[in-house]
Amino acid sequence: MPQPAETLTHEQVRGLIDGVLARPAQEGARILALLWLHQLVAARTAWQASTAATATDERPADGVVDTPSESAPLLHKARVSLRRLRATLRENARVLDGVADRRVLRALRRLGRETGEARDLDVHREWLDANLEVLSPEARAEAETLRDRMARKPDQSTQVIERAFARRLDPIAADLMTALGTYRLRLLVGVRPAPVSLARHLASVLKRSGDRLRRDLEHVRGMAESQDELHELRIRLKRQRAVLAPFAKTDRKIGAWFELATRGQDQLGAMRDAILLAERARRHKLPQLESALRDHAMSYYAAFAADWLQSDAPFAMLDATREALRAQSGPRDAASGLPLEIERKFLLRECPPAARATRPTLIDQGWLPGKALKERLRLRTEPDGMVSCWRTIKLGPVKSRIEVEEATSPELFASLWPLTRLSRVRKERYTIAEGDQHWEIDVFLDRQLVLAEVELESMEEPVSPPAWLAPYIVREVTGEAAYFNSELARPDV
Repeated sequence: MPQPAETLTHEQVRGLIDGVLARPAQEGARILALLWLHQLVAARTAWQASTAATATDERPADGVVDTPSESAPLLHKARVSLRRLRATLRENARVLDGVADRRVLRALRRLGRETGEARDLDVHREWLDANLEVLSPEARAEAETLRDRMARKPDQSTQVIERAFARRLDPIAADLMTALGTYRLRLLVGVRPAPVSLARHLASVLKRSGDRLRRDLEHVRGMAESQDELHELRIRLKRQRAVLAPFAKTDRKIGAWFELATRGQDQLGAMRDAILLAERARRHKLPQLESALRDHAMSYYAAFAADWLQSDAPFAMLDATREALRAQSGPRDAASGLPLEIERKFLLRECPPAARATRPTLIDQGWLPGKALKERLRLRTEPDGMVSCWRTIKLGPVKSRIEVEEATSPELFASLWPLTRLSRVRKERYTIAEGDQHWEIDVFLDRQLVLAEVELESMEEPVSPPAWLAPYIVREVTGEAAYFNSELARPDV
């Protein structure tokens, strides 16, 4: 496929991934999209060469004979790159400024559907080949019958897939590469620019997608009753993996979440494949095989439920991932290299209705005794009942101070919490996103007090309270000791 001279090469794009989180979000999102687009084009080209060599029985230049089984991983890589490209374009739409128009998004969506439909038969054949030995004798006999019938079905998947690439990818790839290679900034005279980093933007993306993930999980009632919800969950996990894939091996917290999301996606994918194959067995009137396949599907669902429906761990890990991104997004102390917390705080006369319309997180905070360091314990209870425990150390001046935060085990939290009995606060926190800024409205439950906070990426970042908040602001209280949480927690306050 011809490549425009002005676009970055695949190797050039790969070289930009290191450090991409610190780049402006508009640039970083384009680099990620270019990475997946280049990988899609390269995998498609390799798959095309592999299938052509197999069809003509030609030996490739390196002397290795390709086989259909060797072309399958290439197609899989192309489809993975396609999924990640689509997710990157979708999740970063706000900072991509319309670079992928409806025509491009529609073409990529159809390419995914058409290449997926063509591979369903191959996936079912592979499943039968891999699982024959674990089936009962009766189900095994029916599986062999179904495999024979499927073998007699003419295989036109190669032609269908090549036609899909030619119709959907070829007309848009070059133009999309060119469009992703540039972006525009609007700067105001007299205002120092403070671009939002990709890391901070991705932390916001994870917050929104994580909230949707929670809602979907709340609606799951069982495998048979919740097929639509489980399908939507699988899509959400795919998108989260696509957003984080370039960083999964370089950050431990991101990697842990990526692995859990991968396992969840695989469990739901295997469940879906077993259900679809069970439907095929039903249509062929093979009841023993159908029953065995539905049992397999249920086992995959049970494994998913154990990870995601019966444990608080996933969202504690997701919170840790967001904190890891936020730590990389903001400025760092020049001497220690530790992340700085930059925030503005406002006193409110009451909680705005826009905040009350959302579901709050219950926060219990306590401070351990000590003068040199202020170490805080925090217990977060999410609207769905999931609980996470955190330890935080803060040092330095109020507007810009070092903050180190990490998740901790419930056991360690429980052992330390009694030490905070003389220094605690309890509050409900409502969070509303405004672009890449997240406004946190804290309604204290042990006194008549409502505060609003917003964390910033630099001291120069402008703060303009949104319309839903501005009428409720009494005044700014950033830096006033009386409104520090640690001061409010004192027993004499």
